[in-house]
Amino acid sequence: MGSSDATQAKHHGGARHDHEHEEDVECSRRLAKDVSEVDPRYFRSARYIGSLVGISLTTMSCYFGFAVPASVLTFINEDIGPSPNASLFSIIWTMCNAISILLVGRITDKFGKRHVSIVAGVWVIVGAAVAGTAKSMNTLIGANVIIGIGSGVHSSSGVFIGGNQFLTPKCENLYGSDSFTELVPHRYKFYVQATILVPMVVATGFGAIIGRSLVESQSWRWIYYIYIILCGAGWLLQVLYYHPATFTQLHGAKRSKWQEFKRVDHPGILLLVAGLTLFLLGISWGGNPQPWDSALILGLTISGAVTLVAFVLWESLSNTPNPIVDLSLFKRVRTFTCINIVSWSAGTLYIAMTIMYPQQVVRLFSNATTSWQTVAWTSTTVGFGIWGGIILLFPFVNAIGYIKWQVVFWLALSTAFLGAMASVRAGDRAMAIAASFLSTFGAGWLETGGTVLVQIISEDEDVGVAYAMLRAGQSISGAIFTAVFLAILNGKAPGKVQLYVTEAALGAGLPESSLPKLLEDIVKGAPSFADVPGMTTRIGLAVQSALVRAYADSYSLVYYAALAVGLASLIAALCMADLDRYMTGHIPKQVYTKEEREIQISNDSDTKEAPTEEHVEENKQVQV
Repeated sequence: MGSSDATQAKHHGGARHDHEHEEDVECSRRLAKDVSEVDPRYFRSARYIGSLVGISLTTMSCYFGFAVPASVLTFINEDIGPSPNASLFSIIWTMCNAISILLVGRITDKFGKRHVSIVAGVWVIVGAAVAGTAKSMNTLIGANVIIGIGSGVHSSSGVFIGGNQFLTPKCENLYGSDSFTELVPHRYKFYVQATILVPMVVATGFGAIIGRSLVESQSWRWIYYIYIILCGAGWLLQVLYYHPATFTQLHGAKRSKWQEFKRVDHPGILLLVAGLTLFLLGISWGGNPQPWDSALILGLTISGAVTLVAFVLWESLSNTPNPIVDLSLFKRVRTFTCINIVSWSAGTLYIAMTIMYPQQVVRLFSNATTSWQTVAWTSTTVGFGIWGGIILLFPFVNAIGYIKWQVVFWLALSTAFLGAMASVRAGDRAMAIAASFLSTFGAGWLETGGTVLVQIISEDEDVGVAYAMLRAGQSISGAIFTAVFLAILNGKAPGKVQLYVTEAALGAGLPESSLPKLLEDIVKGAPSFADVPGMTTRIGLAVQSALVRAYADSYSLVYYAALAVGLASLIAALCMADLDRYMTGHIPKQVYTKEEREIQISNDSDTKEAPTEEHVEENKQVQV
């Protein structure tokens, strides 16, 4: 750590930097290596490759278990519903995922990772089994609580593969890894992240096609059967090969788990879980199915917001030694803060496309003669865009250099093509395909690349919490802007539909007395208007054209709102510091052989001394 940041950290809460914390920092400093000092055979070992493949499978499976059933939720609700609570399917998963990521980040930094990963696998498999056999929507939603919590671990692949190394079960040296980032030197993180996420195309790219195909040919329940197979395979590989540092390796032989448990931020956990649960339920449930001004939504949102404010005050003012959210990280404005703003904004752009684009495709480009395959394939461009941005761009990040300007370029590109989506009309299917792909192509780099960048600029002992803060921020900002975008759409679309349809229907010859029935059928989503008195083919075509125009104008307003977010985040990108200097061969921890471990333990027990301030300050490069 550089002197400027060391000074900031040193004065951030007395208990936060007590003797135990300084011991953890010293452990990281003493075990840090450069990639040139590592035996190349390590990167070809079974435990290394097996861990990568296991992480890759569990990561892909976690998104498969959410994205694929979400794409066919209407059909699931028809089968085991209908239920007015169907919208809670996505809300619950997002909320539990965000909470899980935040808790896992800090707690596993302190207690180790292997058992958390294995328990999460069992947890998710149980949830998938419940979901696959659900007889009601409420049961399926309950299963999503279990799946969402486990997915918080599995969706954190970025922090699994950062800079530390794995240990075999019998190769324990006195100190070890501090986070899930236990595989890759800084300069190779983008490469390996791309490799890990190659299978993600199954969930993000082909998810809608797979889901609808299973509904048409088998049953939606096969989504969860496949989920169990994928997650089970990854879980088995982690059981066999994933052996990160134990608790003793993290803190030394003299500290007990009970001592570390007492250092956990228990009040912070309580405030965080309660605040996020109430607030995310409020903003996600508002508008649909509950009105925004209802007592339930106001109560949830306000009480959640107040609790979160209390959480921030607690984290800022208390002397808890292991805060769940380390707000001092935001003092690194030109690195940590700017990266978070850009990554959160990219997630917002992606969410705007994920939520709105499939609906837009159905309403603008679908008619009675359009096959479900055509609609589904047209909707996949968002998933392929986000995946393509990761797989095709990450391998060239180091070769190109100028990381700050890469961020600026891809953010500008995404924002520009998101703006282009605002001009899409009924006859612009090709334009919609191109613009939707290119807008998310850059967002894929920015959203996932942010998880890499926060790791390389963070302290070795705080990588987990830094990653968790960014990922949870993406989920929270995503939930907020989903509510904003849906509120804009639901607020503007009905008025435009009534205006345009009334004008078109009456102009085509529909009796004015039939207008209320026509508007009622539109609200109900009737497949045709044959029961409307006085309806003719000519009037029906005019009404359909008016509906398309009304929805096109309504979606434009949503994209304008998302465009404003992208433009604002460009300011943060332009203020970002030069990040190229962090792309080094730095490896926070090194694997020791049994002989080296015995020497290390012997030396440590003989010459144990408190870490010096110079040692702490040398732990990392200068932060900005």
